[in-house]
Amino acid sequence: MKKILIVQVFGLLPILLSAQINFEKGNWEAVKAKAKKDGKIIFIDFYTSWCGPCKQMAKNVFTLKDVGEFYNQNFVNYKVDAEKGEGSDLAKKYSIGAFPTLVFTDAGGKFLHQAVGGMRGNDFIELGRTALNPDKRLANLVNKEADNISKKDMPGYLRKLRNEHLPYNDKYEAYIRSLSKEDLISKKTYHLMVELGGRDAGSFTFELLLKNKDAYSKVVGSETLNQYFYTKYLSKAYSIVRSGGSYESLLKEVKKNGFTFADQIDETIVLTGYNYNGEYEEFLNAAPAYLKKYAQGKPELKYHTVFSEGLKFYHRTSEMKAYCLQLAEELIAENYNISDIYASLGMKYFESGEYKTALPYFQKAYDNSSTGDKENYKRSIEYLREQIATEEKGEYTYRIKGMEEYNGCSFNLTIFSATNIGDFIELPPFGIEDGECIIKGNILSATPAYWSITCGEKFQGKGELILELGNFDAELKGRSIQVEKSYFNNMVNKGLEEFPKYKEASEEFNAFKADPNNKEANSQKRSELYNKVKNAKNEYFRNIYEYHPNVDAKLLAYFNGNLWWGDKTGEDVASLNKLYGEHWLAKTIVKMDSDGRKRAAARATLTIGKQIKPFVAKDINGKEFKLEDVIKQNKCVLVEFWASWCGPCRKMIPHLKERYEKYHQQGFEIVSFSIDHVKEAWEKASKEESIPWINTSDLIGRKSPVAGMYGISGVPTSFLVNKDGEILGVNLHGEELNGKIEFVVNQ
Repeated sequence: MKKILIVQVFGLLPILLSAQINFEKGNWEAVKAKAKKDGKIIFIDFYTSWCGPCKQMAKNVFTLKDVGEFYNQNFVNYKVDAEKGEGSDLAKKYSIGAFPTLVFTDAGGKFLHQAVGGMRGNDFIELGRTALNPDKRLANLVNKEADNISKKDMPGYLRKLRNEHLPYNDKYEAYIRSLSKEDLISKKTYHLMVELGGRDAGSFTFELLLKNKDAYSKVVGSETLNQYFYTKYLSKAYSIVRSGGSYESLLKEVKKNGFTFADQIDETIVLTGYNYNGEYEEFLNAAPAYLKKYAQGKPELKYHTVFSEGLKFYHRTSEMKAYCLQLAEELIAENYNISDIYASLGMKYFESGEYKTALPYFQKAYDNSSTGDKENYKRSIEYLREQIATEEKGEYTYRIKGMEEYNGCSFNLTIFSATNIGDFIELPPFGIEDGECIIKGNILSATPAYWSITCGEKFQGKGELILELGNFDAELKGRSIQVEKSYFNNMVNKGLEEFPKYKEASEEFNAFKADPNNKEANSQKRSELYNKVKNAKNEYFRNIYEYHPNVDAKLLAYFNGNLWWGDKTGEDVASLNKLYGEHWLAKTIVKMDSDGRKRAAARATLTIGKQIKPFVAKDINGKEFKLEDVIKQNKCVLVEFWASWCGPCRKMIPHLKERYEKYHQQGFEIVSFSIDHVKEAWEKASKEESIPWINTSDLIGRKSPVAGMYGISGVPTSFLVNKDGEILGVNLHGEELNGKIEFVVNQ
């Protein structure tokens, strides 16, 4: 429906489609048929779901207008996930080992050209031009080079193709088939086959080794060969499990082929499955017995199957952490992968934001490394030192651009106090000049903040922001501040927007709201769609809270995702307090939850038919008013809670003034109570609005006992009462409020 409307009303769909690459939706055979029909060559984007550069290309390059026009004109374009279904088979065919790999073939699927890795739009167009030029295609260059390679030099040449991410399968298989029986059944050829011959059970190499199993056992040893087949069968079993299938037939095949490790495969799948199902106690109970049965003298099994699995959930329980550290000590004592073990432990603390703990682990990884990873460890050490220095300074700086229309205005920032738990800190206003605003300050850790823009006393907009230690560039776009390279802002805002369930639910809900036929009808459907959005949002933030290793990330997800709102809030917050109670944001959440419960209890006593709660407060001139006396002196009274900084409150004042002028002489009074804490701001707003009624405050802000007694969680909030103090309505507006007032004053 939505696309049809766009075409009919605006006629934009053809333009939109031509402004980006159009990827074919059919299968590989259909793509080849289309290429043959159109007389074009094929471009294939090999990607994976976890590949960052792949996502960058899809979002920032494939969507460019000039890129779309060039590729749509010259190629039939196809995208495949290299780890799923048909994509997996194609990835094997073209020897794909890195992502993204950008491949060009002729209409029959014959390899022509490729490149590996992300690139900018201009470079990507130049890649396409090269693919169109027969003289520059890699296929021609490779084939010419291969013609001059002797059989003796072919293994080295195949390795070169592999290292340069070029297709080599056809040449590899042709080379292996050309070998004599003596050359084929040799240690040298075995190692070449294991190195280049694919990772899966059922591949050309796998079947060839299986067919000659007894002969190769004599050459490389039965233990080495069995380990090869065990690894391949285990990998295939994992693939079956991930796709939701049963691997029973695979275990039967293992036994049929004379191998004795079927039980080990089964127990390995079960053991590693405990972590995926969150059954940590079962994992910890089963792991020692598994190691005793299968890993005696095999540190590689201990490392890959148990230690690496435990690391995935290193921060979930103290028992898991202790067990991983024990395994690490054992492996280091066995002199196995020492630098990798230290780096793995360092990475777990890096992920959790514990940079000071991570640093010595990476230093030990560097000290024990003699490989190319040494440079990577060095860079990690330098980065950690920079992060630690940033944390010790406790400073943040945000340079916000895109604010030209607010030059001369004020950018206001309110943050939570990390020391006076539950308190807000309203920072001095930051000026906006030349379309920019620079905000600076000190925080203990990543902090939720609320911003607003005011020009004089005119409210211009507001929003939320997460302050993070370090220096950041940002831009105001609409009513949102987008922060570059900010992990926590991206996690809370951009991450939610890109969460598939939330994105789908939001689009469905927005489409429903945009349809004019749904304005006055289908309220049940609207509620269902809204709840779908809310549930997706809850799932996104709940996953971060449950599974993210970083405590700041957990608590920000809990706070910004409002996870304490719901039926299980008491149990939830108590658990949070137990786990992270020493963190200032955890204390803030606990305090806000407690205050919220108190406010809810207070509001429950102030419903229609209940008695209003009396209070005493002073006006701007210091005159004391008792609400109880005001009520007795009038037929009806509106008790109105507001604040000088509250835009909606200020917008309501002119309407209240109209009612006040109309009904005041008939016995209607208003008693307003401001939750301001700065007298000057209250006085200024009151003067600007020319408030004529009783206007009071205790200038304690959100800590006001009066506001607490009424359960005020937001303003404006109002209560209409009669002369007996009975509540007639809560938060009444428009004609409903007029009708109530008129009815009471005319009695």
